[in-house]
Amino acid sequence: MIRIAIADDQTLLREMLALILAQDNEIAVVGEAGNGQDILQICKEKSPDLVLLDIRMPEFDGAYALNIIKRQFPDIKVIMLTTFGDEKNVLNAYSSGADGYVMKDIKPQMLVMAIKCVCNGLFVAHDSIHSILRRQMMDLPHVKPAQLNAAENLYDEYGLDYTDRKIIRLLVSGKSNREIAEALNFSEGTIKNRISRILSVTEQKDRTQIAVFALKNNLI
Repeated sequence: MIRIAIADDQTLLREMLALILAQDNEIAVVGEAGNGQDILQICKEKSPDLVLLDIRMPEFDGAYALNIIKRQFPDIKVIMLTTFGDEKNVLNAYSSGADGYVMKDIKPQMLVMAIKCVCNGLFVAHDSIHSILRRQMMDLPHVKPAQLNAAENLYDEYGLDYTDRKIIRLLVSGKSNREIAEALNFSEGTIKNRISRILSVTEQKDRTQIAVFALKNNLI
């Protein structure tokens, strides 16, 4: 029996996926989450064999959740199930250890097949995703290691990405959530969620402590 957990902020889609997958007698859905933080808790409590993980979610997004799952629960397989097939998201997921990357327009029977393939040690992806990975592999001999390490979508030792660090710099300079949102072209809600996640991963209690943490650790 393959034990599956689903993380997607769209309740209807999440529940439909659970119903579809439950029809296969080799699959059991053991948990559902509407954000990245909850799926991490499910991984801790239920130890699923595989997680279907959306990218854009509140609290912790899918990219961050993938990074943590692969570090803390290395035996759990992860398939990114998303509408975002752009190069940045694909390469970020691949470099973070995703076991598959499929688009949400996949047919139900193909999704079931993808799950079973991944659980048997294969990497699965749509043709468009394979094309991105092939292009990247062809370009690798021409990419300097320093350029790869400086990629904006990588997480540092504190669990912070490039955007997190930009937010911290603006926060330290005294900007409000609204001002930060305007400066980075995000919604105010996104900035609020980002700051909540920064507080969580750095184990700080408020904005002042984030500022002190950033100064101590040369993040700005």
